[in-house]
Amino acid sequence: MFIIFPKQKSTELSVRKALRYCTLTSLLFVSSVHAEIIWVGVKDPNIKDALFESYQGRHFDAITRLSMAQKLGRVVDQEQAGLVLGGLYLAYGFHDHAAKIFETFLGDEQPKEVRDQAWYFLAKTRYQRGNYAGAMQALNKVQDTLDFGLTQERNLLEATILLKQGKHLDALKVLKKINERSDWGMYAKFNKGVAVYHLGREQEGVKLLDEIGTLRSRDPELKALKDKANLVLGYGFLDKDKPDTAKAYLERMQLTGPFSNKALLALGRAYSDKKLYKKSLAPWLQLVERHPSDPAVQDAMMAVPYAFGQLEAYKQSLEYYEKAMLSFQAEIENINIAADAVGGGKMLEGMIRVAQFEDEGGDERKLRRVLNTPEGRYLMPLLASFEFREALHNYAALRLSLGKLEGWSARLDTYQDLTDQQRKEYEQRIARVQSKVLLLVEKYRHYLQSMAYDELERRKERLVNYFNEARFSVAQIYDYASKRWGTGNE
Repeated sequence: MFIIFPKQKSTELSVRKALRYCTLTSLLFVSSVHAEIIWVGVKDPNIKDALFESYQGRHFDAITRLSMAQKLGRVVDQEQAGLVLGGLYLAYGFHDHAAKIFETFLGDEQPKEVRDQAWYFLAKTRYQRGNYAGAMQALNKVQDTLDFGLTQERNLLEATILLKQGKHLDALKVLKKINERSDWGMYAKFNKGVAVYHLGREQEGVKLLDEIGTLRSRDPELKALKDKANLVLGYGFLDKDKPDTAKAYLERMQLTGPFSNKALLALGRAYSDKKLYKKSLAPWLQLVERHPSDPAVQDAMMAVPYAFGQLEAYKQSLEYYEKAMLSFQAEIENINIAADAVGGGKMLEGMIRVAQFEDEGGDERKLRRVLNTPEGRYLMPLLASFEFREALHNYAALRLSLGKLEGWSARLDTYQDLTDQQRKEYEQRIARVQSKVLLLVEKYRHYLQSMAYDELERRKERLVNYFNEARFSVAQIYDYASKRWGTGNE
């Protein structure tokens, strides 16, 4: 709670606790292993055709074409086609289908290199589903036939799993196998910093993260990794009560990067920890001008009037508490609007468009229109959840398959070679499949809506708590002013 006077230890502890919503431990992360699969040495035209469709973002068509080519016996290299098909399912988010395909290539009758690739992609499938033990079991089956790139990625995946299991020493041993000049080198270095930090070798961990924090690159992913390293170091030193050191790292970060809001919040805290409240206002006042749906911005909305209170600028403190209350009320109303969008189905349509944009590319203006809605702003964090994203992929694919089935049903009359009996049988088959798909669509819709409602309720509870704290602080200001000056004004 942000109590602004008198200047007591309880006030300091309260503010410090509120500003530590993003701690060092929560910032330590391991890079995700992407589901995208790059294939080289493909000669079969049917496989090439499917991959072309996939690279154009038409994953469903890619899967359909390759599956049909296999059934019609047009594919020459069945092993490669099977692995590619499994990879397409994996990239599209159909992990059960992918796993079943990869499992068919694990027998001793398969060539060693085919088994190794199958075990590796099965490990990725299990990892993405959160089955770390199963993923590690599959990785241990991989021998020595993977090419250099896949070997480096395989090592990073193994280290990632070990870190998530808290086996930091084992993870460090694996990370040392990764070539720093490979595509995964910088991610490996970051994870080394995480591993040695948890092993108590803090200076070594800081050195590794500092090297990433001074990285020069125009690549957006590496710039984000650089900011992440500096943010980890900044919060780490704040937690060690070394605000000056923390400030040096936080000031390296981009002012408009993906972690800029957290950086501004932490920078203000670095000054606040030294009781330099006037200086803490500079980053916090900049932060409160950003979109209030961000939790860091909401924290800053409470931190600004607290800082003014510590400076005994009670009029400004009152002004910013009241501004915060109005903002929190507006955001609560936006959450209610978002909840209506969830119930009406508008949310799922928007989320599908966002997921498709991220997976396949598209018009960024359309993406911004989707995100610039209450449901878009408040539910975007759900897209970072593997569980939600997988369900969303499946829901979208099932919706797409319904359209395909309707198209096939409509075209039956155009096939002159079909007898009336055959046409009737096909119509019945399509109707049965449509019925099953409709049930699955409804099941996924309810599941996704339930997750969305839970996220919105969590967000709303946070805002309600902040609103009540701000209202209490406003009452304290009036009470203090009344006792000191006999009026409600400064």
